[in-house]
Amino acid sequence: MIERIASLAVLGAVLAAVVYGWLHRYEDWINPERGIGYALGIIGGVLMLVLLGYPLRKRAKRTTRAVGSVGFWFRFHMFLGLVGPLAILYHARFSWGALNSAMALGAMIVVASSGLVGRFFYSRVHRGYSGRKLELRSLKQEMDAMLMRLEAAGLNRDTVIAAIQPFEDRAVRAGSGFWTSAGAVISLGIETRIAARRLLGSVPRGADRRLITVREQLTEYFDAVRRTAEFAFYDRLLRLWHLLHLPLFFLLVAAAILHIVAVHMY
Repeated sequence: MIERIASLAVLGAVLAAVVYGWLHRYEDWINPERGIGYALGIIGGVLMLVLLGYPLRKRAKRTTRAVGSVGFWFRFHMFLGLVGPLAILYHARFSWGALNSAMALGAMIVVASSGLVGRFFYSRVHRGYSGRKLELRSLKQEMDAMLMRLEAAGLNRDTVIAAIQPFEDRAVRAGSGFWTSAGAVISLGIETRIAARRLLGSVPRGADRRLITVREQLTEYFDAVRRTAEFAFYDRLLRLWHLLHLPLFFLLVAAAILHIVAVHMY
């Protein structure tokens, strides 16, 4: 939770800085050829190069005395992937400029956008398929135990379990293959929301903490069904993304070098 709040705070600050820079892009307080504007170009370029620390750390052998954990480098990688492009945008004064500048800026925007897409895919698969199935079954077991204690309140345990069991079976089958998972992203996404609304409507409303817990567990269960079914789909997309992201980054490096050479030679 704390990490999510921190991530949202950083993203909000970056977006605010982008809006501020766009609104003041015609002012003369930043000049890309000298002073702080020139320095921001160097800082942004260096930060983008430091992004390579994450893939290098991932490939480091366990016996290697590496600085920082893979998790730390991943979070640092995401942070630099926002701050580095922000510095370059300010350096460029939010404009394309000459052809070599436009190529470098365009390549940076593509790479930064690609990083955000990759982060989304990663968030859908980082626990792994086995972890998704365990989460799904654990939630159902917790709900089953709670329903047994609430039968006196008018909840029919067998009816609820029978209603949700087919979704678990379908999610596990769908999550094992790309195309079945792709279809399940739509079909189970719609059906689980309909079923959740129907089942939640059958749970009595009240201040009883156990009733509130059952409602929360039903919501979590159907969320877990969708995440399990989506796993293979997003896992495949993440693998394809990895094949494209690094070449795009090297194209960015080449475009940046061309820009630096052109600026200082001509």
